[in-house]
Amino acid sequence: MITIAVVNHKGGVGKTTITFNLARWLSLQGKKVLAIDNDPQANLTSSFIDCRSKRESSLLEVYSGRPAVPQEISENLFLIGSSVTLATVAERSFEVVCRLRDRLRDIQNDRHSIAFDYLLIDCLPSIGYLHLAALAAADYALIPITPSPYALMGLNDLFLTIRKTQSRLNPTLKILGIVLNLVDGRRLRLERKIESVLRENYGSLVFGSKLSKRVRFAESPTFNKSIVEYHPNAASAREFGRFAMEVISRIGEEGESPDLLVHNGGDHTDVAKSRALVPGSGKLFDRDGHAGVQDSGAKRVEADGGRRRLKDLENMDLIFVRSIYRNYSAPDGIS
Repeated sequence: MITIAVVNHKGGVGKTTITFNLARWLSLQGKKVLAIDNDPQANLTSSFIDCRSKRESSLLEVYSGRPAVPQEISENLFLIGSSVTLATVAERSFEVVCRLRDRLRDIQNDRHSIAFDYLLIDCLPSIGYLHLAALAAADYALIPITPSPYALMGLNDLFLTIRKTQSRLNPTLKILGIVLNLVDGRRLRLERKIESVLRENYGSLVFGSKLSKRVRFAESPTFNKSIVEYHPNAASAREFGRFAMEVISRIGEEGESPDLLVHNGGDHTDVAKSRALVPGSGKLFDRDGHAGVQDSGAKRVEADGGRRRLKDLENMDLIFVRSIYRNYSAPDGIS
């Protein structure tokens, strides 16, 4: 049984959509999957069932020390749902953090229970007991991120939280990878810069597959269908299929999956040596002031009532990116 926590402190990065689609995709491959809604907003629960009144299993029972029987959604797919009452876990003692891990171990060791191949935990966008409980129970952490400056700001904090979880609660926890989600192709220049910073600092932790911002992908959960069921011929379905295959590949490559180990030392990339756009110059320069390759600029965007250059908007964002990463480097132990 492989447990994957889909985590990020930042909201709006697509954790629930990825968890939902990955759970359904795996179940369609014949894998027994248990999806766990670890967020009081209960959006994952709503994606699987039309009405929350149909929810038969509650994660709050697990945190209260009582068994929760997984609810069957479809062939090979099961759910432990959630509701707003899950937020009360934050008011309890620290020991509640270990209850999810203990319950999942009970499920794994119970001969009469369903032999699940995968457990996927959708996490809330904050730090607290629920977040730590998911990391304590997981084998892998999957981190969705959007190619935007604000989404990058808390990434170091997330990795440091994972490192503390490894050292104190779950020494076998590994990073499955960082996936770029909600990629908007209309702002290629900014996205390329952010992707470059990510890959330079985190290397093979960043998935080769990227998920674009597409209407069909976003709306498929409202019909309780994954994108591969909702519109199998869509570009977003092909994109997600490639990403899901990469997830399976990373898990299957025993000993090859990128680890985040707690140790000191190591030769890590210093982003201060990476190239950054100097506004108004049209060139890329490194931190020592040496000129790099020419940047071709961006296309203009036209709208009724006036014209505004996308290049100008991107320059403002790139200045912000540069300010964030002026003294940025990946935490020790990440490569």
